[in-house]
Amino acid sequence: MEKPSSVLQAAISSLLGLIALNWVLLSSLFAQVQPHPPGMFGPYIGATLSLAVLSLPLVLWRNRIGYISSIIVGLMCVMSFGPQKFFLEPAALLLVPVIILGSILSLVLIISSIKVWREKD
Repeated sequence: MEKPSSVLQAAISSLLGLIALNWVLLSSLFAQVQPHPPGMFGPYIGATLSLAVLSLPLVLWRNRIGYISSIIVGLMCVMSFGPQKFFLEPAALLLVPVIILGSILSLVLIISSIKVWREKD
């Protein structure tokens, strides 16, 4: 079995990081640990988490649908963890590590998924 390219490794690693961040976000919502997202975001977080889990094996198998779904996951996570939170979230100072890490992971996932998808064609 050949070693995956570094771009594919970046996509897989970013997916795993975003899965972990979304899991913590959803857990804080259920446990009501401050700061936590409002209750109406539970289904959105759950959908993002399930799509990320679905995308992981598809990206590992180098399936085109996996790259498309991982780009969607990246875009969904930008909405959850992106830098706009600094302006929209009152508890943004408490969330600085999550905002920075989530933004970086989302961008790496989007860029690496697009690059791997182009390499495949």
